[in-house]
Amino acid sequence: MPDVNPVDLPPQAPEAEMAVLGSMLIEKDAVERALDILEEHDFYVEAHRRIFSAIKGLFEKGAAIDLMSFGEEIRRLRWLDDVGGMEYLRDIVHKVETAAHVETYARIVKDKAILRGMINAATGIIRDCHREAKEPSQLLDEAQTAILKVSERQVANEYIQAKDLIHPTIDNIEKAVKEKRAVTGVPSGLSELDRLTSGFQKSDLILIGARPSQGKTALGLNIAANIVLGKESRPVLFFSLEMSRDQLMHRLLASHASVKLSDLRTGFLPRNRWPHITEAAEKFYNAPLYINDTPGMTVLRIRSIARQLQAELLRKGLQPLGLIIVDYLQLIRDPGRRESRQQEVSDISRGLKFLARDLHLPVIALSQLSRRPEEKGRADQRPQLSDLRESGALEQDADLVIFIHRESYYKRNDPTIDERKAELIVAKQRQGPTDMVVVSFDREYTRFTNAARDDAPADIASSSFDAPFSHTV
Repeated sequence: MPDVNPVDLPPQAPEAEMAVLGSMLIEKDAVERALDILEEHDFYVEAHRRIFSAIKGLFEKGAAIDLMSFGEEIRRLRWLDDVGGMEYLRDIVHKVETAAHVETYARIVKDKAILRGMINAATGIIRDCHREAKEPSQLLDEAQTAILKVSERQVANEYIQAKDLIHPTIDNIEKAVKEKRAVTGVPSGLSELDRLTSGFQKSDLILIGARPSQGKTALGLNIAANIVLGKESRPVLFFSLEMSRDQLMHRLLASHASVKLSDLRTGFLPRNRWPHITEAAEKFYNAPLYINDTPGMTVLRIRSIARQLQAELLRKGLQPLGLIIVDYLQLIRDPGRRESRQQEVSDISRGLKFLARDLHLPVIALSQLSRRPEEKGRADQRPQLSDLRESGALEQDADLVIFIHRESYYKRNDPTIDERKAELIVAKQRQGPTDMVVVSFDREYTRFTNAARDDAPADIASSSFDAPFSHTV
């Protein structure tokens, strides 16, 4: 027999596969425990796949599972010769004396299957790269998708006993009672909104929805600025799929220097505003604000960049990311083929939710709304959850949904309407109440502020700015 290079053999554990099947044939309880971990394609040996499939079939029918009844089932399926006959089945049963360790054997089999899956994915990636039949960006997306599919097969502890949760939960409650903090998450800088939401919570997906020109990008930038320039400055990663990095910085400087955005663009600046511009520039120079303005991003690419930045911050001993903002959701690209745009948006929404949970931080996705709020005859133009554009999954996946409503947008010729008044409507909050808060919107400076005052929150004005230099990812 010719020598075989062990490196050429795919990872496998035939002995562990036999131990799993033997355990399943001697104890029905072991069948259920193995089915919780393994699937048919996790087995390397084809005969073992068929044996596992037949045992699973008997279990689902509620039939008895032992060597005799299983032998009859194999004969009925005409697989007896394919699995090595009754003698091989007896060998499998004699492999184990007890089914107590079936989970251990099953995890060995699962690990080998995951390694084979990684090899297959990597082989496909290498093949596609050599062929050069697709754009590198598309190959990167497909490569990440292939690896993620393999990672989804990893077995994890799917439950935790209540007793293991009690102590940390009580500790959190005692800490809350001691500190009595109204804002327990990442603050937006808008006091009434923070009072209602207690801040943006870790692992939450937050949707901020509005019709065009209502100010959703401005609100996203305001929130980002309030966080990176606040007392407890935290890094923020801002993905802009619509505006360039230069446009974003113009907006940030105009907002915080109280300079008209049009004046910044044209250069017709009053001399007395220059000190305010340089002061605002110095603040953002030292702020941990990270911007990516690559158009046509995918959720996988967003996730990859976010993870890389998080790892870089931790490696340098800096604060971890506090928030991710995506402007805006409908511009995210999905490389996979979907039956409908609704399904595509559903997958994007779910991907952003997974990102929030994976990095354990809040993710804000700005979102377009349908045209229904602008329809003639609609008594109230305030947005509703049903106005979320293109997918009901947005409402389902989001932990917090905030709508921007400015009545002056719909009644532009009505002198009785306050042009600066804006409403932030909390239409959904999984862990809190729904309500509406009033804020001020300054169109010239593209700035949202607390309704009672026109300047930035006090915690921003009094902050010390010693965070790392802001750069583009």
